[in-house]
Amino acid sequence: MKIGIISDIHANPRALRNALDDMGSTDMVLCAGDSISEYRFCPETVEILRGAGVQCIRGNHEAVLLGGRNPQYLRKCQAEFPADLLEFLSTAPLSIETRADEARILVTHASPLPPYEDYVYAGSPILKQVGSLPYEFIILGHTHMPMIHKSGGVTVVNPGSCSEPRDQDRRGSYAILDSGTMEVEIRRFLRD
Repeated sequence: MKIGIISDIHANPRALRNALDDMGSTDMVLCAGDSISEYRFCPETVEILRGAGVQCIRGNHEAVLLGGRNPQYLRKCQAEFPADLLEFLSTAPLSIETRADEARILVTHASPLPPYEDYVYAGSPILKQVGSLPYEFIILGHTHMPMIHKSGGVTVVNPGSCSEPRDQDRRGSYAILDSGTMEVEIRRFLRD
């Protein structure tokens, strides 16, 4: 099974479209959160995700907007945008556990272990602990920095950001996971 992985779109429909076009045909696409920004809801981005059948989780930006920490902006969004688009995000889970072929996959926005809101970078101490978790792949977002890290039998994948990269490469990024071969790769594309 070929799985596309995106994260940290931050309300940029053009970068999202370019990432989806670049990845080509997949069996499934997973989004590791932050499809919107807490201060910028983009109905076009949500429509693209929903239309493409992308399985999304809520990241910290969805949590701020939908969790009541930005009530004035949420009321504005509720007045201006179709309710079904806000519902698509508000009903998205905080994490997804799924299986593809023999691969058990966990998708979470930040750390898979407490404290759950932590950023996980290459070299983070938490990476030494994930090898004991019951998954073959753990997919993260949050840092906007692509990463593939193996710990025991677990491969941690961060696809980076398709719209706001924070590493030295200004191109957008996403990941492709092949659950048949159990391999994953980071791919770069021109986001604009």
